[in-house]
Amino acid sequence: MAKSNWADGPFQLVPSPKFTKGNADGIFAVNEMAISHNIYIRGLNAIYLQAEGVTTPSEIKDFLTFCQIWIEVVHHHHHIEEELFFPGVEEALGQKGIMSKNLEQHRAFETAMEDFQKYTSTTPGGYSGKELKNLVDRFGKPLVDHLHEEIQSLLDIQSQFDPEGTVLKTHYLRFEKVLVAQSSLSRHQAFIFGCRDVTFENGVNKNWPDEAPFFVPYLLSWFLSRSLAGVWRFLPSDFKGNPRQLRFLPKSAPVSK
Repeated sequence: MAKSNWADGPFQLVPSPKFTKGNADGIFAVNEMAISHNIYIRGLNAIYLQAEGVTTPSEIKDFLTFCQIWIEVVHHHHHIEEELFFPGVEEALGQKGIMSKNLEQHRAFETAMEDFQKYTSTTPGGYSGKELKNLVDRFGKPLVDHLHEEIQSLLDIQSQFDPEGTVLKTHYLRFEKVLVAQSSLSRHQAFIFGCRDVTFENGVNKNWPDEAPFFVPYLLSWFLSRSLAGVWRFLPSDFKGNPRQLRFLPKSAPVSK
């Protein structure tokens, strides 16, 4: 599939530690976090690439809902990181402030993301794909830079303070449990499953999430996601994580960032 036809750009995906380091010890939590970050980046790329390709009121309405769900998922992830994961890791390792850089990076793009979120309430008649992309341009790079840098930060923490990765794994699993429990299956989990890519990095993470029953993609496809069927037209993959061509590309594609 041509790169311009899918969601691996313009914002670059994060190399997963499982791909770059193989079966190295202690990387479970960092690898899981990298997978999540790539889901958010693919979602953002799907928004950026299709923003100027929606034309009818129905398409615009569904697309703005897609944007709303993306920002809900990202905000929720960051909120639970700040509330649970960051302080838990710092306390367990006895390294107060070790996650402060990541926290500060959250603040760097908050205002611009709030402006984007407000714009998702625009009526179809007032919508401009160019304006929406301009809003993404205000926070896209610092957000994606953060999503890359946090992975390196966690790898550094694991290497220096948690070689076996047990502390990071314990607190990541607590973080993930709360994240999933507070997420809507038909809204947020459907988005997450549809922003995976089982072929990425030669399929090294194709079985993620490991604990999810095999029937979840079918459940999402056949029942739980039907009320938002029009919204899922903008997903970069099907619910099984198979990449597909974006349906609402404009005539020209943006260059890579």
